[in-house]
Amino acid sequence: MSAFVSIIDREMKNVHYLYLALLRAAIWNMDVQVNVQPEDVRNIMNLAAFQGTGPLVFNQLLKLRDVDITDALRMQMKQQCVMSMMQQNTMMPILNQAWNALERADIHPVLLKGLALAQYYPQPHLRQWGDIDLYVGQKQYHLACKVLDATFPEADHPAEDDEDRKHYNYVFPNALLEMHRISMEFAHPKDRRYYEQLEEKYLTKDGPKFELEGLTITTPEESFNVFFTFLHAWHHFIETGMNMKQLCDVAVLLHAKRDVIDRERLKEMLTKLHLMEVWQLIMYILVQHIGVSEDECPFYSEQCKERAELFFAHILSEGSSRKHVH
Repeated sequence: MSAFVSIIDREMKNVHYLYLALLRAAIWNMDVQVNVQPEDVRNIMNLAAFQGTGPLVFNQLLKLRDVDITDALRMQMKQQCVMSMMQQNTMMPILNQAWNALERADIHPVLLKGLALAQYYPQPHLRQWGDIDLYVGQKQYHLACKVLDATFPEADHPAEDDEDRKHYNYVFPNALLEMHRISMEFAHPKDRRYYEQLEEKYLTKDGPKFELEGLTITTPEESFNVFFTFLHAWHHFIETGMNMKQLCDVAVLLHAKRDVIDRERLKEMLTKLHLMEVWQLIMYILVQHIGVSEDECPFYSEQCKERAELFFAHILSEGSSRKHVH
């Protein structure tokens, strides 16, 4: 029995190695030379899908010339890549309508997470899509609800815009718009007060802008965005588990903003919210397994190696599959 288990362990280690090599090639736009056997393909595909990185890895697998992949699996991977692109096409008109309606009402949203982070990937459409996340803040929340209720009468949404919600959801047939009253919840009043100060300072209409299909989008201030993207991943780990897509988001953002991150401000945020230890675990993983350079990972330390490797093994095995218990 132990010999059989060790064979399975070796096979899974090889699948992890191949998966990570293909994932690094996707997010850093590199060529990759790996020895993928026909029996590895399905396992790599399953792991990539489980980790929220299917299209990124599938696109790399399809580019490998000397791998024997069945026509059925090739078609399956191509369909997933096309579906990822189509999902963006589905979400853009909703984002456009919502953004313009809020702006006309003198409400200035900030785009959080997925769609805003995809721009930092070599092929943005291959970053698997989730929801549209718009932050409007506590002061403009009720007015924003009225504006979007009128803009999307066909969407399913809550009957009341009560204050207990982190975000107010508009559900469409193939998309979800989350309008955030707050961007993150904290249980302790001291932490909550400090984080609300960060939101008021760094989630404003004066944040960095980028163009997306003719729409000028506002995003969080750079250093706060790095902190928030990490924080979002960590909260996922606490609630339902963290997947590799969330780690990749942190990696590409750190790389893109390496020259403008205010390390002192970042250190203050991490320290005041007691998150430096977790941050260093993730920085170790990004350097050792995802290919971010040490100098692009603030406060990187090898002293946490043992705990970081255990944490990484947990992420690879669990992903975001844990059931959330309220």
